[in-house]
Amino acid sequence: MMIRTIVVAAVAAVAAALPGSVAAQAPSWSPEQTAVWTVVTQSWADEVAENGRWPGGYVHDGVVAWDAKWPLPRYKAAMEKWTRFNDAQRQVLQYELTPAAITIAGDTAVVHYATVTVSQRATDAPEREMSGSVETLVRSGGKWKFLSLSSFELGNDD
Repeated sequence: MMIRTIVVAAVAAVAAALPGSVAAQAPSWSPEQTAVWTVVTQSWADEVAENGRWPGGYVHDGVVAWDAKWPLPRYKAAMEKWTRFNDAQRQVLQYELTPAAITIAGDTAVVHYATVTVSQRATDAPEREMSGSVETLVRSGGKWKFLSLSSFELGNDD
């Protein structure tokens, strides 16, 4: 009986420690995956900074984007137009990106990640949104550029 108690206690201790240790591990990526993730995170930093760099130099000329708030995909000119409009209408107060997967085949990368953003329009109350993104980047002229962007809402029911 004592051995059984010790085994049960040991299994319980390992099970209790496992979720924390798994959550604490960072992704182990190749240098190419890291380079792709750096482009994704820097594009967000530039978009939030409203410094005019997004989408401009980050997207391929043939880029197409579609998310839950648009009835059809948008191309580069529309992305640029709506980015400038949205910059004038709202401010992102805080955001966080959580990578889920990055896969690369040759000069093509597919990135899956989740975002949480808190933004505010004028004097409205801040609004929190969660979304998932699947983005395809291609290596063009030695740089990773977005070719396709799509996102979807994640549990935004408050």
